[in-house]
Amino acid sequence: MTITAEKVMDRYPLQLDVQVLRSVLEDTERRIALYEGIVRDFEARWGCDLAGFEKRIAEGELPEHPSWEISIEWGVAADELQKLRTYL
Repeated sequence: MTITAEKVMDRYPLQLDVQVLRSVLEDTERRIALYEGIVRDFEARWGCDLAGFEKRIAEGELPEHPSWEISIEWGVAADELQKLRTYL
């Protein structure tokens, strides 16, 4: 989903240079792609989503250590992705 700086400026007139806004939007899109890749890598490695991974830990299918640390890293990436998506 690409949002152009012009669309943002039309909808939300700001005292901001269009080029600066364009740069911020492009950076946000790059960061989204990065975190999508991180989450996708975790899902591919473990064959499930984060909730499924945490359920496997809780049920004793996976050892707590280092699984909880992996869960924390995965959760941070998922949270960051969700936060970045709200910007667009």
